[in-house]
Amino acid sequence: MSAPEAVASPTRSGLLRQFSTTVIDQVVLSGANFIVGLLLIRQTSDTDYGMFVLVQSAIALLISGQMAWLSSPLAVLAPGKAPALKRLMIGAVESSQRRFLRRASALALVVPVLGYFLHVWTGLESMVVAFGIAACWTALQREYLRGVLLIYGRPQSMLCADLINVAVLLIGALIAAYGPRPAVLWAVAALIVSALAGEATARRSLTKDPGFETGDSTSFWKEMRPLAVWATVGAMTYWIYNQSYNYVLASRIDLTAVADVNAARLLLMPTIVLTVGVKTLLVPTAASWLAESSVGRLIRRLLLFATGIALIDVVYCVFLWIFRDLLSHDLMHKTIGNRDMLLVLWAILSLIALYRDLLQTGLFALRKFRSLAGVTALSAAFSLTIMWFGLERWGPAAALIGQVAGETINLGGVIVLLALAYRTERAKKPAVLR
Repeated sequence: MSAPEAVASPTRSGLLRQFSTTVIDQVVLSGANFIVGLLLIRQTSDTDYGMFVLVQSAIALLISGQMAWLSSPLAVLAPGKAPALKRLMIGAVESSQRRFLRRASALALVVPVLGYFLHVWTGLESMVVAFGIAACWTALQREYLRGVLLIYGRPQSMLCADLINVAVLLIGALIAAYGPRPAVLWAVAALIVSALAGEATARRSLTKDPGFETGDSTSFWKEMRPLAVWATVGAMTYWIYNQSYNYVLASRIDLTAVADVNAARLLLMPTIVLTVGVKTLLVPTAASWLAESSVGRLIRRLLLFATGIALIDVVYCVFLWIFRDLLSHDLMHKTIGNRDMLLVLWAILSLIALYRDLLQTGLFALRKFRSLAGVTALSAAFSLTIMWFGLERWGPAAALIGQVAGETINLGGVIVLLALAYRTERAKKPAVLR
């Protein structure tokens, strides 16, 4: 198969099926995360839930790094290769990544041991850190295979793997909520076991078809590295203002503040997870669209997807606002400090992030990773400044006010970069025609 054939996008009906399956998958993941969070909020202490959130934030950081260093460059480059070479590329990189994770995790486990013997952490905190390292390891392996399934255009297989993951996670959450204490250890253990189950299911599907082919990954890493370096810088910088607020709140206020902000976030989780899921599928899809069409058409398609999802999000936010007392008091059994302001800020943040995330996939397809890193760094600087100095005035809400400011700047930068790419393409067209 030639390169153009390899990158050809699926038919409209095929693409609709893929996105429908992806939406269902994200509904499943969102529902599971909501149930897990709800169980922990209702049945455990703010300290247990706060520590669990910190582990989740660490996982989010490493997955962002992996997506930037591995998954996004792979999703951009692999669709343009012949089937045999694509299979070799994916298999060789996966094998290399697995070896690295084993060694890095073994080395990282020294940290909680030292932390305990140097009296930096208590025994429980050291165990949570050790379990958290294992949870990060297994989550990274699972996430890579989920991305590979999307590169091959098989969201149905990804949904099957995620259903197994969710089933195990929910069983573990029930044990954490109603079983022996401390609950946080059981909750983090549930993350580990569920990720292993999801990874095993995805690996079995890929081994069966198209199969893993190992080989020397050096040439593939060399090809990916120019994209990966700046993508990773951007992803890590983005995490600083998108996830580090949990650590800022924990260090400058307390774990109750972390629990309050994340309890409000939990109510907006369906909108956030839906955005993440659609973005994951759009990265390889946008690369295919760009290969067969123009920058202008790519931007129009991305705007159409973003606006359609935004309408769904707005409807959800309206219902959430109407039933906020029922959800927070009767369902969660939790009094969330400054709840209404936190909900409004999370809603605004999720809508801005939706457009930024989906339009950003166009820049991934255009390989504008370096420019994106610069925009993200500027956004992070504004966000962290507002967050840090606003804590005394606004309390925990300052974390979200800073994020809204950062995301607004980030979205503006993405729009400018897309506009410049569109103008550059139009300027070149007359020369090509001549």
